[in-house]
Amino acid sequence: MAPDLNSGSVATAFGVLAAGFLIRFIVLLYIHRRRMRDLPKPPWNSIFGNLPTMGKASAAFPPRTHPHAFPHWIRQQHPELPPVFYVDIWPVADPMLIIADPAAAAQITIQNSLEKHSSTKEYVYPLLGEKNMVTLEGKEWKMWRGIFNPGFASGHLMSLVGGMVSDTVRFTGILSEYAAKEKVFGLEEAVTRLTVDIIGNVVLDMSLEAQTSENELVKAFRDQLQWMPLPNDINLFRKYNPMKWFVYRANSRIMNRYLDKLLEQRFADRQQEEKVNSKRSKPIIDLALDTYLKETGQTGGSALPWQFKRSAIDHFKTFLFAGHDTTSSTACFVVHLLSKHPAALEKLCREHDEVYGSDTSKTAEAITDDPHSLNRLPYTLAVLKEVLRLFPPASTVRKGDPNTPILFNGKEYPTDGFMLWPVAYGMHRRPDLWPNAEDFIPERFLVKEGDPLFPPKGAWRPFEYGPRNCVGQELAYIELKIFMVLTLRNFDIRPAYAEQDKIDGKDRSTHTIKGDRAYQVLIATAKPILGYPSKVTKRRRQ
Repeated sequence: MAPDLNSGSVATAFGVLAAGFLIRFIVLLYIHRRRMRDLPKPPWNSIFGNLPTMGKASAAFPPRTHPHAFPHWIRQQHPELPPVFYVDIWPVADPMLIIADPAAAAQITIQNSLEKHSSTKEYVYPLLGEKNMVTLEGKEWKMWRGIFNPGFASGHLMSLVGGMVSDTVRFTGILSEYAAKEKVFGLEEAVTRLTVDIIGNVVLDMSLEAQTSENELVKAFRDQLQWMPLPNDINLFRKYNPMKWFVYRANSRIMNRYLDKLLEQRFADRQQEEKVNSKRSKPIIDLALDTYLKETGQTGGSALPWQFKRSAIDHFKTFLFAGHDTTSSTACFVVHLLSKHPAALEKLCREHDEVYGSDTSKTAEAITDDPHSLNRLPYTLAVLKEVLRLFPPASTVRKGDPNTPILFNGKEYPTDGFMLWPVAYGMHRRPDLWPNAEDFIPERFLVKEGDPLFPPKGAWRPFEYGPRNCVGQELAYIELKIFMVLTLRNFDIRPAYAEQDKIDGKDRSTHTIKGDRAYQVLIATAKPILGYPSKVTKRRRQ
């Protein structure tokens, strides 16, 4: 007969184990807090670090506000803090070094381009895969960045403008339908679908029909976004929900299978075009394959190289992510800020009239015939840059290095063991860098050096600086300019948050930042809350 387990000995074993974990935690806590003791930081204590401060910052904003607003709020509450300071939130996450100074940020992004922090990799892997261009490092990143650079060059993108215009004309038709129905709709969702169609055309020369049909790639991609926990999330169920791994795997399988099929189809079409000596502009993937074959010393062959296809799938998801990130959210905030500043909207429309004529029915053809006309819109570009200053879509996060301290105002700031966060939101709103920093003033980007409004060097960084800047920023500018030229003279789009509250049966009227309902939330990147619910009417200009 087997002996009975002594319940007392089992309890003792568990107690010893728990005591061991507790002792280890206390030792690590002491090490972390001792290291932070003499570093510049907001109010701090040796037990909780800066967690209470971050709790107050979070409580000062409406629900789900993007955390990139918190460091700026902390500096406003504690003006004695320099624009480079530490935040100790261990054990929730690694302690952070907040960088809201352009010269300090340059030390880790340009002078020394430090690796991306591991939290970035953990966060984006389920969405983009391991070969994505956001988190690749070293020689592998350099190779793939060089492979895709030719396709994203401004000169080549101009040859693809006709397809972007066609997709945007389709988008204006959808706006007309919403105007006729007088229906509330999510502008961010609508522009995201436009962006997906544009990316499909410029990257693969294929129409994904995301604007007019339910696309399984878009559905899986957006579902994956909804399941991704927030970085440094303290909701343990949301963070460790075991169901998410099954969802991740299922969505990844759908996306990878879909893109595998598209890449194979594009390779077959490419071979056929080569046989007939087609003169069509090459999509980005073709230029990338040409460069890949040249770099690796391979010939084209009859099959798409599996190494290229494996990486190209993750890179395409990266481009989709970037479009979802920058273009769709920025388009919403363009509409929002111009709806609040009618004089700026009229000035913008006058510029479009001057370049394309007042007959808006001919604008799409005019852009297609002369894509470089988009470069003759200085005020339009200034509006875009000012929107990106006030509502930057993302920031980089780098890994500290024992040999790379930051030097600021004669002091040395250690970086080893810290998450380095150059916070674009805080840098863009520093009143000592940007006069009237909270105001919408596109003219900042039109004045000459020496004017008080002239942007300080390196202080405007929605696409980051240095070798790891956004490869698709030129594409984003072109997409957004086309969006603005083809929509803003024809439609009045206004926020419809109150109407959305009624539809949802919820009172969110107090959910504002400085009285504004359209604030940024974190859904992989900075997005407008509730997808920017909108109503649209046909515009009548005098």
